[in-house]
Amino acid sequence: MKMPNKFTYLALLSIICLLLLFVALGCSEQPAADQGDMDTYIIGDEEGDWGYPSPYGAYPRGPGYVRMSYLFDTLIWKDEDGFTEALAEDWSFDEEELLYTFHLQDDVKWHDGRPFSAEDVVFTYEYLEENPYPWFDLDMVEEVNKVDERKVEIKLGKPYAAFLNNVVGVMPILPGHIWEDVEEPEDFTEPEAVVGTGPFRLEDYNREQGQYHYEANPEYHLGEPVVERLLMVKVSEPHLALQRGDVDYAMVEPEAIDTLEGAGFVVEPGLHDWNLKLMFNHQEQPFEDNQFRQGLAHAIDLEEVVERALRGHGLPGSSGMVSPDSQWFAGQEKLPDYDYDLDTARGKLEELGFTYQNGSLKDHEGEPLKVEMLTMARFSREGELISGQLEELGLEVENRAVESSVLDNRIRNWDFDLAVTGHGGVGGDPEGFRNFMIGEASPHINARYEHSELEDILEKQARELDETSRQELVTDIQKIYAEELPAYTLHYPTYYYAYREDKVDWFFTPDGMAMGIPMPLNKLALIE
Repeated sequence: MKMPNKFTYLALLSIICLLLLFVALGCSEQPAADQGDMDTYIIGDEEGDWGYPSPYGAYPRGPGYVRMSYLFDTLIWKDEDGFTEALAEDWSFDEEELLYTFHLQDDVKWHDGRPFSAEDVVFTYEYLEENPYPWFDLDMVEEVNKVDERKVEIKLGKPYAAFLNNVVGVMPILPGHIWEDVEEPEDFTEPEAVVGTGPFRLEDYNREQGQYHYEANPEYHLGEPVVERLLMVKVSEPHLALQRGDVDYAMVEPEAIDTLEGAGFVVEPGLHDWNLKLMFNHQEQPFEDNQFRQGLAHAIDLEEVVERALRGHGLPGSSGMVSPDSQWFAGQEKLPDYDYDLDTARGKLEELGFTYQNGSLKDHEGEPLKVEMLTMARFSREGELISGQLEELGLEVENRAVESSVLDNRIRNWDFDLAVTGHGGVGGDPEGFRNFMIGEASPHINARYEHSELEDILEKQARELDETSRQELVTDIQKIYAEELPAYTLHYPTYYYAYREDKVDWFFTPDGMAMGIPMPLNKLALIE
């Protein structure tokens, strides 16, 4: 047999080493944060996948929108102080004519090199009107006109107080030359679907691994990104990933704060703009009666839930849903108070014809009252506590922890009795409250409650341009919501975000990003 020479051995050895390297890279949970000259910044997230980051592909929750926002710009955005320029360099409003005028930035390019123009803005409004966007509707817009290549006018058919915050500052502007022939936007997942004007380009998206790989857009019109490469990866233990240097940013548990601060990380608490709530299927008996819902609320000890599930890192819920941190909060003294009281709870249910026998609640046929409660998996502890408290009331509760996508789908289809779920935005503009209370927008988090007076006042506050008068209306909204109780806010958790500020100095956006996303991952923190 002919023996291989030393050069053959060296070649074989090189191939084996390369194969081992590829295997190691493929099997690692996430890439290491130290990428040498590449200047990489890595954001860790326990959930991982939030959908393909196109405007219609991103999952319709805050983290999904944030991932998309790094690729697409809106006409205006928010920085630490409030509204600021984005694709528009300035804007004005003629209140008498209900006319907004936007002067657009010069020399803005799409990621494919094509120039951005006023035609793209007009196209976007027309396209989103034909293909409804899950974050808002455009009923208030009468017409959108291109005045010239750098000027657009948007005329409203009726006053809309939240137009800048909830439409202009949320709507991603689309490249008309790409989207004009797209008939099914939710199914459009070609590489062209993520061509925007934003500070980053999408290099790779891995749904299974929950990983997003962005490359800096050096021609970004608001300034060059401070990092060349941005990764968003799934991590199972964020605080350990931070300590190992695997990631530069992550949301962490309160127990890790002292250790991380000692290791040089900045750890900041978020505002209480995210609420966990108990949703009732008020389309079905016995939950369609608000007195029954009130009775269950009296059986829930919110203080205990905060203390035991959050270890004190949060606030008990308000019956009016709105966050106590919000400038629009009515004040708890103006709202119905559902103090924990089992006698009151049983009394309300007995008035409806339910009976309490031998520690068990019986329905009108004398059968045990059984309910199924679905709980978002990450809040399984809250689910256990609440089901236990409701069992003390006398209900038989089957508590099931499920992934958020499963839970959202069950809620969307009214396939539940009780559901423990949550969302942000409860500290944002009051028009966002409509998305959480009535109608069919965002059905996975919307109470979808039909109540003529509540609907009327929500409509009035949307048209009221005087802030003082609007506050009075928003207070009335909270009172009605708290009385009807289509859903019951359990708590506002205090989330903690840890990062090294030597690379990126993150900040919290007033009233949250877009419609109220309470996360510090504002893309402007990544711009020089």
